[in-house]
Amino acid sequence: MIYTLACTAENLQMQAEGPHCAGGWIVVQQPAQFSIEQLDPAVLGQMFGAGFTLVASVLLIGVGARAVLTFIKNA
Repeated sequence: MIYTLACTAENLQMQAEGPHCAGGWIVVQQPAQFSIEQLDPAVLGQMFGAGFTLVASVLLIGVGARAVLTFIKNA
C-alpha cells in the first residue's frame, strides 16, 4: 500500500520553509496503482470494437461522399 500526507484544513499555505497546514497532517492510504492485469479482456474487446466501428464508419462516409462528388464532377 502507498501512503501520503494530507492536510486536514481547507487551505494549504505555501511558505518559505515549506507547506503549512492550519489544521494537522494525517496519513492517508492511496488506492492501488493501475495494473494491466485489472483489465477484463472481454471489455477491452468491446472497447476496441466500438472504437474501430466509430472510425471505420466515419472513414466510409468520407469515401462515399468523395465518390459521389467525383461522379457529379465528371457527369
